[in-house]
Amino acid sequence: MDKGKVFFSIAVFLILFMALYAYAYDTPRWFPFNAENALDEWKEKIFKGRVVYAIEVEPKDGYLMAKSDQTSSGLLYKVKFDVIKNPMMSWQWKVKTFPKKEMDTEDSAGWIERDDYAARVYVIFPSWNFLNVKSLEYIWDENLPEDTILTSPYFKNIKLVVVESGKNGVDQWIFEERNIYEDYKKAFGRTPPRYVGAIAIMTDADNSLSKAEAFYKNLRVGYQHE
Repeated sequence: MDKGKVFFSIAVFLILFMALYAYAYDTPRWFPFNAENALDEWKEKIFKGRVVYAIEVEPKDGYLMAKSDQTSSGLLYKVKFDVIKNPMMSWQWKVKTFPKKEMDTEDSAGWIERDDYAARVYVIFPSWNFLNVKSLEYIWDENLPEDTILTSPYFKNIKLVVVESGKNGVDQWIFEERNIYEDYKKAFGRTPPRYVGAIAIMTDADNSLSKAEAFYKNLRVGYQHE
C-alpha cells in the first residue's frame, strides 16, 4: 500500500511547509461549500484514481459531495492558526454508502482492507522535518466504537479518532465539534505543536475495491469554545 495515501504525499507537504510561515493567521475560517468556486483554493492529491468531489449549490445550505468507486484521492487546504488560543473545529457530514470491508478486526493483517473510510477530516501539524509531521484524522467508521483512537500502521504520527460510529445516522446530517488541542493530547500523550498548518478531506474505497459516498458542509476551524 502506498504510504502517501495515508498522509497525502511528501511532495505536497514539503510545498506546504516551505510556504507555511508566509501565511497570516486566517481564522476563524468557515467553508460553507455553497459556491461554484468553493474548491478553487483546495489542492487535490490523487492516489488511486480520482474520487468525484463536487459542490452542490443550494439556495440556503450547499455541500461538498464525495463519491469513490474503487478510488482514492483527497483535498487539502493550507490554513494557519494557533491551536492553543483557538482549538475548536466543527463540521457536518453525511454518509450514504460505506466501503465494504472484508476485515472487521483490529489486527494488522486487516489494515489494508480496513483503511477505507466513507468520511475523513484531517488536521495537520507541520514540521520542517517530514518525519515529525503529525496529524489527527477524524473518521466515521461503521464498526469501530466511537472515541476509539488508533495509530496508523503505516505512519506512527497519524492518529485516527473515531468520532462517529455505526449506521444509525446514515443518510442524515450529523454535526461534529472537536477540541483539537484536547484530542491531540489524548491521541499523542503530549501537548500539540502550537500551529495547525492544513486541513484535509478524503473519501476512499480503493483497498476494499468497493464504493463509498459522503457529503460535507459547514466546515469551520480556528475558533474558541462558545
